[in-house]
Amino acid sequence: MTRRKGAAAARPEVRAFQAYTLSPQELPELRAKLDFNESPFDVPAALKETVLSRLSKRRWADYPEFGASRLTAALSRATGRPAAEIVVGNGSGELLMAAISVFAGGGTLLLSPPTFSLYRQLAVLSGARLREVPRRPPDFALDEAAFLQAASEGAVPLVCSPNNPTGGTVSQRFVKELAGLSGVVLADQAYVDFGEKEDDVLPLVDEVENLIVFRTLSKAYSAAGFRIGYAVARADVATELRKAVLPFSVDLAAEELAVALLDAPEFSRRSVETVRSNREGLAGALRALGAAVAPSRANFLFFAFPGRDGKRIASALARRGVLVRELSSAAEGYLRVTVGGSDENRIFLEALKESL
Repeated sequence: MTRRKGAAAARPEVRAFQAYTLSPQELPELRAKLDFNESPFDVPAALKETVLSRLSKRRWADYPEFGASRLTAALSRATGRPAAEIVVGNGSGELLMAAISVFAGGGTLLLSPPTFSLYRQLAVLSGARLREVPRRPPDFALDEAAFLQAASEGAVPLVCSPNNPTGGTVSQRFVKELAGLSGVVLADQAYVDFGEKEDDVLPLVDEVENLIVFRTLSKAYSAAGFRIGYAVARADVATELRKAVLPFSVDLAAEELAVALLDAPEFSRRSVETVRSNREGLAGALRALGAAVAPSRANFLFFAFPGRDGKRIASALARRGVLVRELSSAAEGYLRVTVGGSDENRIFLEALKESL
């Protein structure tokens, strides 16, 4: 028997898929970066100084405290959930990888594309098969009946709400119904801060024993550069999830920033309010230009101009120094634009008018 060596020794399903990649673009001048769903508002200078001062007093030669108890306590205060229910990680992606490995590894993960493309990669790496229930234009709402049917047949459901890249949400009623049919429900709510109160499924943890909710500080808290995520579930479920999370995955700098941000929630609240207001204005402006815009409760909009080439529009915007995400691979002709500050949105719309 000839053994496969080197790259050929990788599992066939790993070799077969394309890794999550991003191609840098050459721009004449970057005028508006609206491609990564990042906050338009940086962490305030005073808060940065506080974090740096605290870091300078820590021993950098030592590992962070095991279990990140300070961060867990800050998240407990912020969410009102007991510390035993909270699992922290190096971004919510690490925790999603852990959950898929623990609960779907060797089984089937249920998705509803177009959704966050990283999920497919996490499934393959975890040894999970994929089952998909597609979303359809123009609103890209989840096909609830088909999704529930697939879940009832044993697939582990992963619901992104608000969904990236389309922006739609699912109801608490649907999540409870899904939980009744599934061994566990994974709910990625990275963007829920930008939605309505009823979009938040975290309160369901009290009555739904098999729900895991994933959150991040990357979006509403402007901390994308530091990779801070957390999951909330019943204490016994959280215990199983922790088994797949690497020790010391939250570093000193990330922990200090997270604690500072969580203890100063007014910054995040102001940022979220501004983005929500700007989102409605931007959606209206896009529709006035003839775009089909999917309903969104996130910090981005998913849109297309019927009969127009989305790739060509994205390239034309880039030549004008504006970056958006071209997503024809998810839905033909569609693009995703981050809701920016007033100046960024104005620059985007001016460039878009020139690009059509």
